[in-house]
Amino acid sequence: MANWGLTRKQIIMLIVLVFGTFVTVLNQTVVAPALPSIMSEMSVDAAVAQWLTTGFTLVNAIMVPITAFLTDRFTTRRLFLASMVLFTAGTALAAWGPNFPVLLAGRLIQAAGAGILMPLVMTVLMWTFPIDRRGTAMGVFGIVIAFAPAAGPTVAGIIIDQANWHVMFWIIAVLCAAVIVFAAAALERGGKTNKDVKLDVVSVALSTLGFGGLLYGLSAIGSYGVTADSAGGVVIGAIALAFFFRRQLRMEQPMLQVRVLTNRRFLIATIIVMLVQGALLAGGILIPILLQSYMGFSATTSGLVLLPGAIVMGAMGPVAGRLFDKHGPRVLAIIGTGVLALTTATFMFMGPGMGLITLTVIYTVRLFSLSLVNMPISTWGMNALPDKLMNHGTSVQNTFRQVAGSLGTAVIVSASTVATNMVSGSTDAVTAGVFGIHAAFAVATALCVLGFVLTVALVRNKPGDEAAADEDNAHRSLIERIMKRDVYTLPENATVLEAMQLLVNNHISAAPLIDAAGKPTGFISDGDIMRYLSKRGQMIMDPVVMIVQTVDAYSDHKDYAHKLEHLMGMKASDIGAKGIIGVSVHADLPEVCRVLGENHLKKVPVLEDGVIVGVINRSDITHFSMEKYLEERGA
Repeated sequence: MANWGLTRKQIIMLIVLVFGTFVTVLNQTVVAPALPSIMSEMSVDAAVAQWLTTGFTLVNAIMVPITAFLTDRFTTRRLFLASMVLFTAGTALAAWGPNFPVLLAGRLIQAAGAGILMPLVMTVLMWTFPIDRRGTAMGVFGIVIAFAPAAGPTVAGIIIDQANWHVMFWIIAVLCAAVIVFAAAALERGGKTNKDVKLDVVSVALSTLGFGGLLYGLSAIGSYGVTADSAGGVVIGAIALAFFFRRQLRMEQPMLQVRVLTNRRFLIATIIVMLVQGALLAGGILIPILLQSYMGFSATTSGLVLLPGAIVMGAMGPVAGRLFDKHGPRVLAIIGTGVLALTTATFMFMGPGMGLITLTVIYTVRLFSLSLVNMPISTWGMNALPDKLMNHGTSVQNTFRQVAGSLGTAVIVSASTVATNMVSGSTDAVTAGVFGIHAAFAVATALCVLGFVLTVALVRNKPGDEAAADEDNAHRSLIERIMKRDVYTLPENATVLEAMQLLVNNHISAAPLIDAAGKPTGFISDGDIMRYLSKRGQMIMDPVVMIVQTVDAYSDHKDYAHKLEHLMGMKASDIGAKGIIGVSVHADLPEVCRVLGENHLKKVPVLEDGVIVGVINRSDITHFSMEKYLEERGA
C-alpha cells in the first residue's frame, strides 16, 4: 500500500468504496444459482422467478438518468450512505422473504440503491484522489469490481448447498451494514450541490410505467397466456413509452437525451448491443435451472459452470480494446455475433446426457464471443457522436442495454414456460422442462442471428467516420498541432539491414512498414531484431535479458556471425509485427490517450484515409497539456 503513494485515510476510503461496490455487484449475480430453490420453495415457474433478475436490471436502467439529478442535488457522502442504506434494507427484506412478492420487493429496493451507487462511486473516486493518484485508485477498483460477477454464482452456490438462499442474503445484508458504519466515519462530505436543479417527475413516471408495463405483460403471457392483464400491460407500456419519447424530444433538457438516436451509426450500434444483451442474460437464468432442476446437480456445481465464462469475459475487456484499435469493429463484431449465434444454437440440443465439461466450454465460449461484440460495437457507435453529446450517448446506451436485458430475458424465459406447458400433458416433467429450455434458446438464437445479419450488412470500418463526427475539423486542428510530421517509414519489402540503418541513423526504436499506396501494413522494432538473435527465438523477454543473451550467443557460438548475416538479408516484414495500431487525424485527444494507454504504447501513428501523416508521442500530449494549463492559469 505504501508503494501506491496513498495516505492512510485515502487507503481506508478506497477500501470502503471498493468493498461497498463489490458487495452490490456481487449481489447481481448471486440470484441465478438460487432460482431453482426459490421456484421450488415458493411454487413459481421460471417466467415468474426471472422477475428477480429482470426486475432488478430494469430498475437499474430507470435509475441511470435519475442518478444524474441526484448527484447534482445531494453531496456524494450523503448520497453514498443513502444508497447503501436503501440497498441494505432491500437485502434484509429479501433475506426475510416469506413469499415471492416480498422477495421481489426486496430485490427492487436493492436495485434502486445499486443503481445510484455504481455511477456515484466513480464520482467519489475522482474528487477524493488527486490526478496523480487516480490511476492507482481506478486500477484497484476495476480489478475488484471485475472479479465480483465471476465470484457471485460460485459463492452463492456454496452457501445455498451448505445452508439456503435466505442465509445468502443475510450475509450480504451484514456486509452492507458494516460498509455503512465505516463509510459514515471515513467519507468526506465532497461535491457541490445545486438546489435549483429539478427532476422531471413526469418523465420518470412514464419510463417506469412504460418499461415496467412491457416487462409485466411479456412475463404474464409466459405464465398465463394472453389474458386481459398481460395484454393490458403490453399496451399500457407501449403507450407510456410513446409519450415518454415524445416528451424527451420536446424538452430542452430531457431526462434522457434520445435525440442521439437520430445518428444512424449510433442507432445501429445500440440496436445490435440490445439484441446481444437480450439474448445473453437469459442463459444465466436457464443454465442453473437446467443443471439443478433437470440434471440433478447442486447449486455449487451450477455456479462453477458459470465461473470460467465470467472470468474470461472480464479478462477480455482490455484485449478487445486492443483488437478494436488494430482491426476496427467489423471483423470483431462479425466473429463475435457469429460465434454467439452458433454457441446459443448449440444449447438447443443439449440435455441431461450432456457432460459438464462440454456444457462449461460452450457457455465460456459464448461469453468470450460477447466480449468481441459489446465493447467494439459500443465504441464504434459512440465515436459517431460529437463530444458535446458523448455523455448523453453513454446514458442512452447504458439504459437501453439494461432494458433490453430485462425485456429479452422476459421474452426468452416466457417462451420456455409456454413450450413446457404445451408438452407437459404428453410427457414427463423433466422432458417437458428440457424441451422448454430448448425453445427458449431457439428464440435467443434468432436474436443473435438478427444481430449477426445487422453487423454484416451495416457495420463498416469507414475511414470517413471520424471525419463526419469532427465538426468544423476541431479535432483535426488539435491533432495536427500536437503531432510530429517527420515520420520515418520503410517500404514493406525492405530488408532487415535497411531497417537497422534507418533505426540507427535516426535514433529511433521502431518504424512502420508501408505499401505502394503509403498505407501501413506492419512495423519493425529493435526488439523484433533482438528477439530473433536471442537464444530463445521469438519468446517475449525483458530487453536487458535479450541483450545479455545476444552477447553470450556471440561469444559462445561461432555461427553467430552467419546467423546475423542471414538476418540482414531477410525481409523486415518476416520478423516484424503484422498490422498497425493508429489513430485518425480526426480523433479527439481522450481517444488518443486511450489508444496509447490501453495498448501500452509510447507513440502512435496518425492516419488520414489510411495513410500515415504524423506521429504522436506520450510526451507530446504531456507537454501540450502543461502548456495549456500554464497558459490558462496565466490568463
